[in-house]
Amino acid sequence: LPGLLPELERGLASTDPWIQEASILALGAIAEGCADEMEQHMNQLHPYLLNNLNAATVQNNTPNTALPQVSCIAAWTLGRYAPWAVEEVQTGRQGHLLAQVTEVFLRTLSSQNRRVQVASCSAFGHVVDAAGDLMAPYLENVFQALAPALSAYHGRSLVLLLQLFGNIADCCGPAIAEEMLPVIYMPPILQLWNKLATENPEHRTLLPLMESVASIAMTSGMSFQPYALECFDNAMAIIEAVQLVLTTSGETIENEEDADPIVCAADLLDGLVEGTTNNFPSLLASSQRYGQHFFSVVHSLCKHEISGVRMSGLALVGDLAKNCPSLLEPALPQILQVCVQNMDPIQPTVCTNAVWATGEICVRCQGNPKLLEPFAPTLMQNLVAILMGNGVGSGGRGSDIPGLAENAAATVGRLGKLDPNFVANDLSRFLMGWCDGLAKINDPTEKHDGFQGFIKVLYANPRSIQHATVNAADAVASILFAIITWHLPENILDRSSALLSGEYSFHPFPSSEYELGASIKGMIRDMKSFVGEDVWHSVVKGLPVNVRRLLREHYEI
Repeated sequence: LPGLLPELERGLASTDPWIQEASILALGAIAEGCADEMEQHMNQLHPYLLNNLNAATVQNNTPNTALPQVSCIAAWTLGRYAPWAVEEVQTGRQGHLLAQVTEVFLRTLSSQNRRVQVASCSAFGHVVDAAGDLMAPYLENVFQALAPALSAYHGRSLVLLLQLFGNIADCCGPAIAEEMLPVIYMPPILQLWNKLATENPEHRTLLPLMESVASIAMTSGMSFQPYALECFDNAMAIIEAVQLVLTTSGETIENEEDADPIVCAADLLDGLVEGTTNNFPSLLASSQRYGQHFFSVVHSLCKHEISGVRMSGLALVGDLAKNCPSLLEPALPQILQVCVQNMDPIQPTVCTNAVWATGEICVRCQGNPKLLEPFAPTLMQNLVAILMGNGVGSGGRGSDIPGLAENAAATVGRLGKLDPNFVANDLSRFLMGWCDGLAKINDPTEKHDGFQGFIKVLYANPRSIQHATVNAADAVASILFAIITWHLPENILDRSSALLSGEYSFHPFPSSEYELGASIKGMIRDMKSFVGEDVWHSVVKGLPVNVRRLLREHYEI
């Protein structure tokens, strides 16, 4: 920086707009690597950038003569330094700064210059990302500025504007649905949707529109109810129209992008399920046109030739099981069949969603194992193959596909919790792979269910420890390895590698999981008795000192 700053200062002060633009670009380019070093200069630079952005607006009915590209690059650079502005607000040094930045951006969003529109939408999105719920006090002004732009913007400007709506929903949370705010932005969004869908149901602008509405619906919860039915019918109509075009033309989808409208519509349906939760059945019943055909559509999504459609369909199934399981029960045989058919690691994201959805169905069947009994052998055959690796991943145990091993481990646990006999018979084959998967789970609910099932299954077939590998010590070590991940700090995402090589200190077992902790403690004691002192001693001898201390102090072993 010492060599750059003097040149940068001269360039920013230049009257040549091209030199100004290049200098502002350089200032933005160094934001990521030199943010800390630039802090001391930002009190002078930030107002300069705001003034250049403001130059894009019309003042006193006279267009400003500044080059639009200078305003565009100023917007981009302001977005790069948004974390600094947010920190100024959070620390109280400049409590007004976020309001000031928002005001300037909202003025530039009304610019008729397409390049300024694009730059402002993109950069303001970074401001929203950095500010999060600090934006809440300004949302009314924001939406009042963005709503008219929905009918004024076109092309890339409109796409970025729609993405900005979704970004605000993701970052600001339920504040977007407070009081009368949805009345400002939802009617013009729906008006645009109907206009575009009438012109062409495959219109590419519908994709970011549906993605944004999905985020809004999921975030708004029951406050979205006035718009839920129209959005449901519109999404179903998109799926119907695109499928109809393909059927009548006799064409098959060769390019996955051709199926994007179906994927986005399915994701929007999923957003409605997550937003309305147990009120979704009422929404379904109120749709005269599509209510009765909903599950046939869901089934067709899960069997679609395009993997991205199947992935979204299976995510929808999982969220239906999670939020309104009674809806799924009549269609359970068909749904479980397509879940099994999609448990193929060759299609990683599809397989992961199929396994996860099956796990959510298992949770909702607790207390009624007969619902799953006909499918348990086939489910276990597929899940065991995943936990053992089945040639996918490394070493033939577990899987390198992100999320798959932990989802499979949680689902097997949920099956075992439902009925240990579904799982226990073949436990020796996949015990170590299951433990590897359990160790990777970060979601507390899934981890809880996985271990509850594991304990039940291990008691149902304790001899699996002796037959799992060449020696029982390896099986015991794998079980202890999985248990110890309960004691790692929550901010460690890759718990399995942290346990082997990371710098960490053990935490107490979560107090909210007292009953499970007691069950694990009892299981360890019983396991020690079952394998005998010689095997137990050989296991403990190979453990790190801090792990031995944890077993001694917490588990009293």
